[in-house]
Amino acid sequence: MANGNQSLSRGLAILSQVELSKEPLGVREIGRRLDISPTIVQRLIHTLVDEGFLIQEPTSQRYALGYRALSLGSSVRDENNLVATANAVLNDLADTATVNCYLAVIAAEQLVYVLTIQSPGPIAIKVQAGRVASFHSTAMGKALLASLPADRSKKLLSREPLTKKTDRTCVDPDDLISEIVEARQTGFALSRGENLVGVDSVAAVVRDSAGQPVAAISAAFAPSLQPDVNLAHLIRQVSDAARDISRELGCPEETLSTFHPVYEVSSDVA
Repeated sequence: MANGNQSLSRGLAILSQVELSKEPLGVREIGRRLDISPTIVQRLIHTLVDEGFLIQEPTSQRYALGYRALSLGSSVRDENNLVATANAVLNDLADTATVNCYLAVIAAEQLVYVLTIQSPGPIAIKVQAGRVASFHSTAMGKALLASLPADRSKKLLSREPLTKKTDRTCVDPDDLISEIVEARQTGFALSRGENLVGVDSVAAVVRDSAGQPVAAISAAFAPSLQPDVNLAHLIRQVSDAARDISRELGCPEETLSTFHPVYEVSSDVA
């Protein structure tokens, strides 16, 4: 068997083992199941993670199916429609507002980047599709949690350690729940230097043809380098972009009309 074919075969075997397992798997466990050395398994897993087919859980360091692997299933048509629609809308937003834009979904109970768009602005935040993000420190994570039933939000929030990404990251569960409740009321979520130092972001939820939340979009900028970016105006732009994507996915107008984002933002948070 040619070397490339052997690597492909082993990579597919790894994906199959992870798919069949009820729990995320570690490198050694995968190696034992397939009778492959851990070194080879680790090398192949790195490639699968980089391509978005596997994701690594932050607490256990074990591996689960990533967004790209999940999208190869029965929902591939809908997911591709989501990405294609969001790509057009977010590219326009990135150019118009000079902000970096992102699309994320919940996959394998984790927040996963699906699309990242670099703006012509002064900051570069390069995140590959398939990478895992934190619910508690990102605007997209908080927006999605706010769109879900309270019990599921708490469950998702409790699956990962509430680590300090920056000195502004909120790690108090009660305070985070309060933020999520506020995001549910306002229709958008914020992260102000909580995930990356000096970077603020705004997020809103995207809904499908059944009116259910399927993703979140966000726009990120650096206030110190981009003083002309008006946060209240950006909130409106992101909210409008999320509604445009939702409409393209078939979300009924009567569903969208029940969500009225509040565009005012408190000025006491720097």
